[in-house]
Amino acid sequence: LLTNGNFETPPPNGFPNGGLEVADVLIPGWRTNGTVELVQSGQRQGSMILIVPEGSHAARLGNDAEIGQSLNLEKGSTYAVTFSAARTCAQLESLNISIPPVSSQTVDLQTLYSVHGWDSYAWGFIANTANDYLAFRNPGMEDDPTCGPILDNIAIKQITTPEKPK
Repeated sequence: LLTNGNFETPPPNGFPNGGLEVADVLIPGWRTNGTVELVQSGQRQGSMILIVPEGSHAARLGNDAEIGQSLNLEKGSTYAVTFSAARTCAQLESLNISIPPVSSQTVDLQTLYSVHGWDSYAWGFIANTANDYLAFRNPGMEDDPTCGPILDNIAIKQITTPEKPK
């Protein structure tokens, strides 16, 4: 249902060293708006070294930036989106996940459960049409433009509803 949710499919010119700010077509399967950076595990950001939970790459969303993907769904079905997210700075960072314009949820990233700095999240929605758009957006305007949430391991799965007992 989702293409390149782990950001491991290389851009047309290959993976750069030390990260890359990208335009609309450079992360295969994704559309971007604003500053979206493809980051590499081990990349230094200020005094932090970025660790990626799976594989070697993830996407960082800059101020008011968005990354999204069109989905082919079954209208009326329930879906679960799972993903890993982390902060890049020691301040409040938020991430908005949505199927515009119907369903939206903002998550404050606090990195409570993982020693590696990443937490896993799940979000459910009911498909209103057969063709929806899944979007992740950084709603913040950070003082430091290098701050912003990092995403990885994005997946979507249709949830089947058990039949009611007779």
